Amino acid sequence: MAPKTKRMAISSMLENLSAKDFRSFGVQLRNRKEEPRVPRNKVEGKDYLDITDVLVSTFTEDGAVREAERILRELCLNDEANDLVKETGGQSSAPGSSDAGGSSCGAAGGSSSGAAVEDFLKNNEEDLIQGVTKINVKQILDSLKTKTVIDQECYDAIFKIRTSQDQMREIFTVIKTQKGKNEFYGILGKKEPVLMDELKKKM
Repeated sequence: MAPKTKRMAISSMLENLSAKDFRSFGVQLRNRKEEPRVPRNKVEGKDYLDITDVLVSTFTEDGAVREAERILRELCLNDEANDLVKETGGQSSAPGSSDAGGSSCGAAGGSSSGAAVEDFLKNNEEDLIQGVTKINVKQILDSLKTKTVIDQECYDAIFKIRTSQDQMREIFTVIKTQKGKNEFYGILGKKEPVLMDELKKKM
């Protein structure tokens, strides 16, 4: 079976992402630090066809595949990244277990620190949800926004949630990248040092 055109493959991949993953993909695209940068108004409120056009017009078709793969791996959507590469008949930009963005999603080649952070957050999620104080949730949100782990829209949506427990649950839901989890872990250590020490002793 002949490979799909690169534009078709990217469009199909984006169309099949969940609403939450599609939104996270857009956030990662507009938050990229390297040139060429992607303006916020090219991404916000756009559908999968618009995002495909932005990727291709910004990076060319070959570059769009590489950028889409990088973002997917940053979001730990490795199956989707592998399918995209396969469908375009290309070679992954992620030799071995490393990816173009340098993130770790718990693969064999991932860093032990990244895996340890992920395990800690996963194993202690409910304790953190129940234990973080309301005032510290606000400070955690401020820090996550400052470090571009979440954007203003996400910040506003979480801030409007009534209880601190539900706010924390939503934070756990929206942070998907290893970089984001590392930042979250570090922020928790600064804002809730006593709670974090207690949880570390239980590990």
